[in-house]
Amino acid sequence: MKITEIETFQLTGPELAEPVRPAWAPGSEWRRWGGTVVKVSTDEGIVGYGSPGYAAAPAIEAWLKPQLLGQDPFALERHARLFREANAGWGLEIALWDIIGKACGQPLYKLWGGFRDRVPAYASFIEVRTPERRAADVAARGAEGWRAVKLRLHDRTMREDLAQVEAVRRAVGDEMTILVDANQAQQPGTPQPEPGPVWTWERAVQTARELERLGVYWLEEPLDRYDFEGLTRLCAAVEILIAGGENNRGLHEYRWLIERDCYDVLQPEAMVGETMTQIRKACALAELHRKQCAPHHGGGGLGFVAHLHLCAAIPNCPFVEVFHEPPGLDSDRFQWYLAEPIRLDPADGCMAAPQGPGLGVEVDEEKLARYAVR
Repeated sequence: MKITEIETFQLTGPELAEPVRPAWAPGSEWRRWGGTVVKVSTDEGIVGYGSPGYAAAPAIEAWLKPQLLGQDPFALERHARLFREANAGWGLEIALWDIIGKACGQPLYKLWGGFRDRVPAYASFIEVRTPERRAADVAARGAEGWRAVKLRLHDRTMREDLAQVEAVRRAVGDEMTILVDANQAQQPGTPQPEPGPVWTWERAVQTARELERLGVYWLEEPLDRYDFEGLTRLCAAVEILIAGGENNRGLHEYRWLIERDCYDVLQPEAMVGETMTQIRKACALAELHRKQCAPHHGGGGLGFVAHLHLCAAIPNCPFVEVFHEPPGLDSDRFQWYLAEPIRLDPADGCMAAPQGPGLGVEVDEEKLARYAVR
């Protein structure tokens, strides 16, 4: 089998029901939910789809496409060098995996290990909201069948952050698993139109101890992505699980994070850090060190589906993340260009891995045509 064509679709996406203001980029506002889709064709008529990642189209056209045309889509370890040299477009490899799964007649989670076919999901909130509104939000998510939620701790003071968590805990008691994300590992490197709060080690450890008291499951990204020493000290000083890694790049950084005990829960992302083939190695290394691994993707669509397959394949994954911030960006809009979005099963708070070959989902070609940037 040979790759015969690679097409990239940069998508503007539909307007959101109302603007969404992500906590990790203060001052920014989302009015549309777009994305990038790549379509890879082969000489045997099998077509694969992937989501190549953030701002990846130039790297695909200039570097990856010329060198992948005529190549075997199965030769993923050989292709890894090309992706590392491009340092972008990692999710293009997902389209190659989609082809492999279709050629083998198996869903990806089975090819990758098949640990289970359903994964507990958490509703990942995007904004910082008042304690009162967030408590109402969590109660509403519980009524929808969600068993876990993730709050954004991104206020100016620790008192304000904790007030949100306390209000949510009062509203739902012990019926909901609460995760929190400080988004401190966005720095350095993520543009923020307005300065956001920067945590010191002291604020991180004090917050972690208060979150332990409130029964929070994990504290995510409490320090910047390269503060390896601070993260190691923090993990040793508190009982609450410390999670992170989505902003780190390369197997060497994942190795440092795992072997230095920077995190209890590794969160590699195949749109940022490496190809899916390499991310699976980081998950295995985390397992060998008896750490949890919760790979996730914030771009939705095919990237989310690929990470759901990975979460279902490995034995050390506690949750899969799903952006769900109604009314602006709910989980269906998060997957907007799929013909059928994957939905939460309210009976158990899980999402089922697709059973079709490859990714097991269909892209809505009409939406690709309508929202493609020309």
